[in-house]
Order: sequence, then C-alpha cells, then structure tokens
Amino acid sequence: MTKANDHEKKEIASVAEMMFFGEINEADLLPFPHFSPEQKEMAKEMTSAVKKFGEASIDSTKLDRESKIPDEIFQELAGLGLFGLAVGEEYGGLNLDTTLYARVFQEIAGIDGSVATMLGAHQSIGYKALLNEGTEEQKKKWLPRLASGEVVAAFCLTEPGSGSDAYSIKTKATDNKDGTYTINGQKLWITNGGRAGFYSVFCKTEHPGKDKKTGKDIIEEKISCFIVEKDFPGISFGEKEDKMGIRASETRAVYFDKVKVPATNMLGEPGKGFKIAMNVLNTGRLSIGSGCVGGMKSIFKIAVDHAKNRKQFGDVIANYGMIQQKLATIAAHIYACESMAYFTTGQITRGMKNYSIESAICKIYSSEKLWECVDQCMQIAAGNGYMKEYPYERLMRDSRINMIFEGTNEILRIYIALSGLKGPGDELKELGRAADFSNVLHNPIKSLGVLTDYASKKIGKMVSTKTLTKVHPKLSKHAENFSSMLHDFYLKVESTIMKLGKNIIGSELPQRRLANMAIELYVMLAVLLRTTAILNDASVSEDDKDYVLKMTEVICRDNRQEFMRNFKRISATYDTLIPEVSKHVCKRDGYGLDIIDF
Repeated sequence: MTKANDHEKKEIASVAEMMFFGEINEADLLPFPHFSPEQKEMAKEMTSAVKKFGEASIDSTKLDRESKIPDEIFQELAGLGLFGLAVGEEYGGLNLDTTLYARVFQEIAGIDGSVATMLGAHQSIGYKALLNEGTEEQKKKWLPRLASGEVVAAFCLTEPGSGSDAYSIKTKATDNKDGTYTINGQKLWITNGGRAGFYSVFCKTEHPGKDKKTGKDIIEEKISCFIVEKDFPGISFGEKEDKMGIRASETRAVYFDKVKVPATNMLGEPGKGFKIAMNVLNTGRLSIGSGCVGGMKSIFKIAVDHAKNRKQFGDVIANYGMIQQKLATIAAHIYACESMAYFTTGQITRGMKNYSIESAICKIYSSEKLWECVDQCMQIAAGNGYMKEYPYERLMRDSRINMIFEGTNEILRIYIALSGLKGPGDELKELGRAADFSNVLHNPIKSLGVLTDYASKKIGKMVSTKTLTKVHPKLSKHAENFSSMLHDFYLKVESTIMKLGKNIIGSELPQRRLANMAIELYVMLAVLLRTTAILNDASVSEDDKDYVLKMTEVICRDNRQEFMRNFKRISATYDTLIPEVSKHVCKRDGYGLDIIDF
C-alpha cells in the first residue's frame, strides 16, 4: 500500500457482494494488507505526535463539562495537519491513503470522542464531496483553507422529517436561470453547525423527465449538492444542542432562508446528489469503524489496570474466571474490529471501488462491540465505573452515538441485506423487467419490487463449497467452518428470496438475519487472513503468535455460534411472534399490564 493516488490499481470485486453468491476470490484477498515500511514510519510518527498532543492538551473531563472545544485546540490540531489528512499535497494536505487515514483517526478517537467527532465531520464527510466530485477550480479555492484548518466544514443532509430516508429531504434549490440558485429549508443535528465556514448542502432540484406510464414530459425532483459559505446572506443557526455525549462537539440546526448560491458552487452533476451523499457516508462509516477501535483500546487499558490491581477475597480480580471471561472477550473483539477495519481499507487501497456493504459492516460491528466493551469495562470497575470521578460513564455517553451516526445500525442492516441481494437477483434468467433491479444498489430500500415473480423461479445452480486454501494449518478447522457457512449463507439467500418474493421489501426481520450472517462471515474472514499473516511471519514472537491464535479461536467460535443462530431462526417461526407482541404494545401505549389486575 502506498499514499493515495500514487498509481493506478486493478479494480477488484466487493468481498461482501461476492459472499452473497457464496463465493470469495482468494487471490484478491492475500496477502493480508499490512503496512508497508513507508506507511509504518509515517504512521508511527503521526500517531506519536497525536498521542503527545492528547496527553499535553486534551482534558476530556473539562471538554465534557464545558461543552466546548477551545480555539487553542483547533490551532494545535491545525498545526499537526489533522484537518487535511486525505487532501493532496498540492493543496496543502498530507495525502494519506485510506489505511493511514484510518490509523490516524483511530488514534484521535482514542484520545477524545468530541475532538474525533469534530474532525470526522470536517473531513470524513464535511468536505469529502469536494474531494470526490469537485472541479479543479473548486478544489484550488477551498481545499487549502480546509486542509489548514482555517475553515471548518460541515455535512448538511439530515432534516427534521428526513433521517435515514435521505431521499425524502425537503430543502430545495431553485434555479434562478441567471447563474444562481436560491436555497430554502433547514438541516438538523449538523456537527460543526455554527463553527463551520463551508457547508456541503444537499437539496432537491428540478429536472425535466418522462412519466414512466404515459411518456409525457414532466418535472422531476432529484437531489443536488452545493457548497454554501457561512457569510452568504440568509443562513442562520439554532441553539447548540445539549447532547448526552460528545458534548464538546458542536451540533446545531442550520436554516437557509432565500440563500443565493452561485451555480458554480454545485458539486458534481445536477441531480446526482443522492449518489454523492451515499459515497461520502461510506467513507464516514469506515472512519467510525477505525475510531471505535481507538475508543475500545483506551477504555480497555483503564479496565485492565483496575483488574490487575483491585484485590477482593485475597486476590486481584483479574484472576477470577468471570473477569477473565470479560477481558478475553473484549480483547478478541478489539482484534476482530481492528482486523476488519484494516482488511477493508487495504482492499480499497488495492482497488476495491465498491465498498458500501463493507463500510456498513465495519460501522455496525465496531460500534456495537465498542458499546459492549464500555459496558463490560464499567462492570469490571464496578462502583468506580458509575462515578463521574472516573472516565467510564463519560466514555459510555460518548460511545452510544456511534450506533446512530451516519445511518442507524437498523437501516444499515437493511441496506446490507437488500444491496447484497442485488447480485443474485440480477443473475436470474427470465426475470420480468430485470433492468429495474439495477436500482437496488442506488436505493435498495425502495427498489425490490422487481422480485415479484422470484418465488416462482429456481436459481438453476448450486454453489459448490469454496475453501480458504491458503490459511495457516492451525486455522484449517475454522477455514472449513467458514467455507461451510459461506455455502449455507448463499442457500439461505436463495431460499429467503424464493419464500418471500415481492414481500421481502417489508420483511425486516429476515433482512436483519441475512445481514447478521454476512457480518459474521466478513469478520471471520478478516480475522483468519490477518492471523494467517501473523503466524507465517518469522519476525513475530511466539508469545504474540500464541496470543493472536487464541483470540482467533474465540472470535471464530463465537461468530459461528451467532451465525448458526441466525441461520436456524430465519427459516423457523421464531420471528413470527415479534410483530404480534409489538402490536399489543402499541395498542396499550407501553407494557399495559399490572400484577394487581390479574
């Protein structure tokens, strides 16, 4: 792996998409993408500088209490170049590739959640559309100021009535036919809201089209993306939100009242804003994944220190079985999240262009394992963990947002399932209006009507078991299990679509189980490949090899159990009671029973 854009790379297939066919291409996966010597040197230098900065300048308790990041911290972050990690050197940035970016962001997130949130909102999503879609003129105008920290960026998509359903936004940009647009609307929960000077704003715009039924000319509304500057007349802001966690990061509503924007401030093509937004969020979700690794490592270090020094009943609690179970499980989960994050960034650096499913998997798994880690570390700390004197409760408050940020984990599970089903669906023969299925990846939550006749069709092929042939011999049992699980997963994909047909679009519980199975497979694959590389490396100590091998055993065992649980229950009647009980709950406006009534 090298710095960004150093040379062209062969495009390789999405690993997660291929899993929905019951396949993997082992040649594209090996060797596990470790850091090159150049990357190691840069990563060590940068993470060391970030760590020293954190130790000297970041008082997370104070930031949380005062709910503000001071100007001097912004200045120090700018001095370290942390506002322009992925910006090209020609624009004043550090030009880090995806892997180095993730590693540096991991270090930042391990120091403070609010600072990581501010920086992530600035560059992981805030000006990412400019990096991806901007013209050379736009980049020259803005990137040097954004990379230097002179100007902070914000990403404006969410609205009061539009969260995960991004296509339903109401903010509108009207073409004035004089080289300008007028924007009216409001955006909600915008990180860096009042602090930013550069806003990537997503609006509905009007475009000529054809009615699909009549063929008549119509005007369609599509989404476009605009650069809006803070000093444009008509922009105003709500009060700073009083949040549960990441309190020092600034979150506000942003209002647009007849804001006139030059047409030259449009990013990308007119009407292509939805795709632009989704591509931006893919990179943001990867940052959340690596950031969660940093958060897990930080709180785990505190909990381990407590376990090694806290004595009860004549011995330190680290020697008691139930504490050991927590320590071992957390360590294995950190190893899994780290393996998955850098396997994904490595594949992107190698040439994987479509990684939307992978980024969703990284975000879901890592955010949920971080939450479990914080919860279990607080339990290890016992009473200390509940006191504000210690960092556990703040870290718990800070970490909770990750399961909501940039697409809730529920919506992302739907996205994984429906996007993954696109490939098997396109493969079907004699499928009426097969071209419609190409829309699934663009907007999978609305586009599975094409499966209407799927239940009456047979796929016409059986997928043979694919084997991971090059894993280390000590992992052969888990490789065989993975291959068997992958084959079973494809059969479950087929049978679920055949059973549900057009009703799959509204069947969230089967979607959830398919997504969970895909997640377990992807994590297991990343872990097996990374551990193979470590076991084959003669420079790694036997103690380190023993450590990673045992963590791999824990992950593969637990992931297979979770996979089989979902595999069995997706075809059973286990989920059928859920909607019925839920209807009772809603009818009663809550639990609705009292022990004294019966």
